[in-house]
Amino acid sequence: MVSNRGFVQTHASLSKDFAGSLLDGTAGDGEGRSDRSLLSVRQVAKLLGVCPATVYALCEQRKLPHFRVLNAIRIDPKAVKRFLAASRRGGRRRQ
Repeated sequence: MVSNRGFVQTHASLSKDFAGSLLDGTAGDGEGRSDRSLLSVRQVAKLLGVCPATVYALCEQRKLPHFRVLNAIRIDPKAVKRFLAASRRGGRRRQ
């Protein structure tokens, strides 16, 4: 529907959670969540056992690869696994 002035346009097939579906890989495929869903900062913080501020700091320091969608930060689960593996290797010192 287009308003009289042409400023407002809606499309019936677009859902309210369109951006979310883009992030989790489901836009237009109709198959539900993909097996490679991106994680939020809060989810990563819970996985790592740290506060969200720590995850933001890791992203800012480029120690944890991430994606930005407007103001939202999303992190690939594989990046979290790589970060943990690297942290474990670097944290253990052999004598």
